Amino acid sequence: MNLLNFDVANRAAFVKTLQTLVKEHQLKPDEIFMNVLESTEEPQMNYWMARILIEEFGVDPQQTLAQDAAGEAVKPLQAACLLQNIGVAAALIELQAYKGSVVEREFQLAARIASKHEDQALLGVMMKYAQERDELDWFMKALQGGALQ
Repeated sequence: MNLLNFDVANRAAFVKTLQTLVKEHQLKPDEIFMNVLESTEEPQMNYWMARILIEEFGVDPQQTLAQDAAGEAVKPLQAACLLQNIGVAAALIELQAYKGSVVEREFQLAARIASKHEDQALLGVMMKYAQERDELDWFMKALQGGALQ
């Protein structure tokens, strides 16, 4: 699944870049991931960097990044939505870096964050993902349904 339709041939250049950063410059994959998550660079770069860091460098896509004001864990998918980083969000969605389904708490929280920011591109990616899983109706009903469980 490639929600943003990026050319897979571009992946190799990002693998090489990450290998250089980790092996030659001794940067930690988790630190690079945080920089990518906060990045305002082109979505394709953020997408490939996040995806490769998770798949090849073992970064945990479900790690707790912080606590919100209510003491709830903030996960990478929610952070990507808060930061309106569509590249990282798409990579995390494709890798199913959330617990449950598209109608459960983690995914719905991310969708509500995107909705609150009126981020139509990000909501479109989430809807495309739900549609490809044949769960678009359920996703939309849950999104319109109100409070999280």
